Amino acid sequence: TKVTAKTPNPTWTPPASIKAEHAADGDPLPNVVPAGPDNPLGPFKFTLGVPGYLIHGSNKKFGIGMRTSHGCFRMFNNNVLELAKMAPVGTPVRIINEPYKFGLSGGKVYLEAHTPLDDKGDPSVVDKHTAVINALLKREDLANSVQVNWDMVRDVVAAEDGMPVEIAVPTAPDGNVPMVSSNPYQQQ
Repeated sequence: TKVTAKTPNPTWTPPASIKAEHAADGDPLPNVVPAGPDNPLGPFKFTLGVPGYLIHGSNKKFGIGMRTSHGCFRMFNNNVLELAKMAPVGTPVRIINEPYKFGLSGGKVYLEAHTPLDDKGDPSVVDKHTAVINALLKREDLANSVQVNWDMVRDVVAAEDGMPVEIAVPTAPDGNVPMVSSNPYQQQ
């Protein structure tokens, strides 16, 4: 799909299904939530070419990077504002259903872990560590050229919070491998 519209300070018109859920919980919603700190779309929204899907900020930290919404991708407000500067209307968007993703930035390797879900959206029973190893092996550019901190991998997989965490460093050209600290903020 792609970005079809960009809206700063959006209002939110809750769909009937969400209004019904809130009403059943004793928390009725208005027909329109104005822009501002109580708006669940945050300070910016991207409308996508897939009906019902948005990328937006949030008035709550809960659910960012997780499957907790009704078809939206929630971001931290500062991140969605930065993305708004970089992504014009027409920008391609790929929706990826992969619980474990690796990335390389600044010479460091990152792992992002989400709860694996089955086709119905329920938590899947999988061997998580095998899934991570298989995901790493798919990345031929990383599989044989990094020293992985498996303790950190275990922690990231257990957290399943969708936040990318440094888990490996590249092997130096001379074959030496720098040490990776178990503290992600401190290199040894």
